[in-house]
Formats: sequence, structure tokens, C-alpha cells
Amino acid sequence: MNMENWLQERGFKEDIQQYTETFIQRLPCYCIKPIGSKAWRTKNKPLSDIPILAHLQGKYAVGSYGKWYPTYSILDIDDSERGRVDEIRDKLKLDINNSMLFTSESANSYHIMYRPTYNGKPPTIKLLGEILRPFANENNIEIYPQAKKAIRLPYGEGQNCIDIEYLHLGTWQQKLYWFGKLDPYDLNGFPYQQQRLDFDINENIKISAAAEGAFLYKEGLIQPSSRHDSQFKVLKYFNRQNIALEVAIDLTFKWIRNKHNGYSKDIITSPQAVKKEIERQAKSVYFYNDYHQVYPDSTHNLHNGFITKADIEKIFYITEASLPKAKFLFHIVKYCYPRRYRTFIQLHSDNLKAWSIRGYLSQLEALQSQDIIKRYDSYQTDKFSKSIKINWQFKDSSQAILIDGRAPEDLKDTIAACYKPKELRELLINIGSKRDTAVKVTSRIFNKDKCIHI
Repeated sequence: MNMENWLQERGFKEDIQQYTETFIQRLPCYCIKPIGSKAWRTKNKPLSDIPILAHLQGKYAVGSYGKWYPTYSILDIDDSERGRVDEIRDKLKLDINNSMLFTSESANSYHIMYRPTYNGKPPTIKLLGEILRPFANENNIEIYPQAKKAIRLPYGEGQNCIDIEYLHLGTWQQKLYWFGKLDPYDLNGFPYQQQRLDFDINENIKISAAAEGAFLYKEGLIQPSSRHDSQFKVLKYFNRQNIALEVAIDLTFKWIRNKHNGYSKDIITSPQAVKKEIERQAKSVYFYNDYHQVYPDSTHNLHNGFITKADIEKIFYITEASLPKAKFLFHIVKYCYPRRYRTFIQLHSDNLKAWSIRGYLSQLEALQSQDIIKRYDSYQTDKFSKSIKINWQFKDSSQAILIDGRAPEDLKDTIAACYKPKELRELLINIGSKRDTAVKVTSRIFNKDKCIHI
């Protein structure tokens, strides 16, 4: 029986998927340690599901490296009394609503876990370190994840909840569920924050498909005079995979040394010059994408959201095939999918304005009157509109509509990715649209020019 069937039969395939999306960086390698041992051993191969499950089942401990855009962070506090841990947590304005406190493997050691954000957007691992490092150094604590130092994965043997509110959580699935409900912790208000470094952004760099990079990383150079361009493509592939900048540089240098296939003299005669060139290229790729908020696939889907085909059909029925209304509800449902386990979901007013053509307040009121959403009064000036709860039957995230691993941004691209024109036209007619209207709507969607390549 293969791993996918094994997971499906036990009913937690989606839990494993959510766990890996949140905590796992599979490349370039991982670490393992027997329970009770102090010595970690590096496994020089990508992290697969088997050791992840072994860690969650308490067979042995597994350590992983950080993603370029981490979806979680840990403050590692060693050799401390519980009172000092509470003081640190209080200084940082971390509480049970935005963090969870766990025991670590050593006595008097603790992990504070939270979900970092920066101005409502995913922070890079570099920015996370820049902001937290002064406080961490002053208080003798470590920040994880890191690009080149593994951290023990959550929810393994001996990693228990300490907060009274979470003491009852026994299984890793329960801990994962409640971690998913935490409010994000915005680093922008952090008291020890340093200014971000300014980087030269090369506006002439074109964002191209990373599939070539994946092919080149596997096969190596395929023709003479292609090293420079191929390095760019491999780096773009690593960026799409959420590999941290420093790790991407090391992997690309190792790749060109081992797989130049005789098509590059420079890597033999001037390896350090090649290494410096790769460093410049990597910074261009990574900082260009950071500047333009072009996220890796996993971060893109978790931050911007995703949706399934069944949701599209339901949205059209609820909105009676009105495109403006369908677009608004589409964006709300799509945004809620990766946040569906939270008690309240906060919608930024800028997003609501972008999603609505006719004013979002009236559309929110209409959805509330239909019992699709319920609004609450947690209004924060210039930050969030009212928090909501959504009444929606969410599907398994494995059914998400993706194009080359990424959720399409808008309703039209999403429809075009999962419907044929005739199928959509018949759906609209069945809902109650006149045939001429259904034809016009279908034509507007499928005649749209689509050239999105990253």
C-alpha cells in the first residue's frame, strides 16, 4: 500500500497536508535523533512523509530547515523558570489568542509558537531575523526557523501544551487545529524593530516559468554558453519552492559544480567567481519577487487563498449568476479557505474594496442577510474591517484549483482553469440565466488574454 492510500484510509490525509504546508521544508536535507539522545544526525536527502509521520508518532525526532517565507515561528527559551517565560511572552504581547506555549525536550526549556506576519503580509525569514534578533540576543533566546540550522518539528514526543486553555490537547491533529486558529502576530509593532535594508531592485528582470529550472536542476546544463541563464532559472525554481536565499545559493553552486556536463569552463577555472555571480543572481531574483510580492507557491496559496470547483458552482447559485456578486463572494471564500479554522477571520478593508465593484458594505450586508457570513465589531482603524464568521461547507484542500501549483488570482482565471465553455454556459442556464446572457458571460470569461508566468 502506498503512503497516500495509507493516509487516506486513516482519515487524516488533509491533516498531514496542512502540517507539511505549515512546518515542513523538504529541501535540501533534514536531521534525525533517537528519542532521549542529544546527537542529531543529518540525512542528506529531501525530507519525505515517512520520517514526518515517525516524528509525529514519537518514534524518533526530526528537524527541518526554514522556508524563505515561514508560516510559523518559534522562540526557543532554554534554562529558564516558567515566570521568566511568561515575562518574555508578556513583553512581546503574545498570549493564548496569538501563540501557544510548549515544553521542549530539555528540562526548563520552552517553545513559544506563533504565526508571524508583517503589515498583514508574509515576512521573509530574513526579515523575521532582522526584527527579532536584537530582542533575542538581549534575552538569550533563539529564533526559529532558520535557513541553515534545523529546528525540531512541532508535536513530537515530549512537546506538550502548557497553557491551561490547551492542556487538554493530546494528539498532534488537535494541536495543529488550534494552532491554525491563532490570530497572526504582526511584527510591524515589535518594539525592537530595525529598519529594513534597502536592496537594488533590477526592474528589467523578467519573471518567467520556473519549470525549466526544475528540469535543469535535475539534468544539468544542456548546451554551451548557457550557465548564466540556467543559474537564473534554477534560482527561480528554488524561490518557487520556498527555499531560503542562503540555501538556494549553496544548492545552485553545488548543482553547477556537479552538473555542468562539460558546458562551462568557468566553474572549473574560476569557481569562486561563479559563486559570487550566483550570489548576485540570487539576490536579484529573491528581492525582485519580495519587492513585487510574488510569493513562492505555498505562501501564495496560504496568503492569497484558494478555492475548489464545487465552491464555484455554489457561488453562482447563491449570487444567481451575477458576476459582480459572484466575484465578491468568490474572493471572500477563497481568502477564508486557508484561515477556515480560525474563530474569527479579519478582512482588510483594502481587500474588500478591491473585490467589490459597487461598494463592499452593501454586499457584506446582503451576504449576512443570506446567513452566509456573520459580522462582528472588532474594528481597527486603518487595519481591518469587521471580523467575520463564514457559514460554508469547506472542501478538502486537495481539491483546490491550481495552475502550475498556484491558485489563480481572480474569478475568471479560476473558472477558465476548471470549466469548459459549454459546461459553464449550461451551468448558468440551469441557474436561471437567459441563454443570450449565459453566452455573453461565457465569452467574456474565456476570451480573456491570460499570460501569467512566474
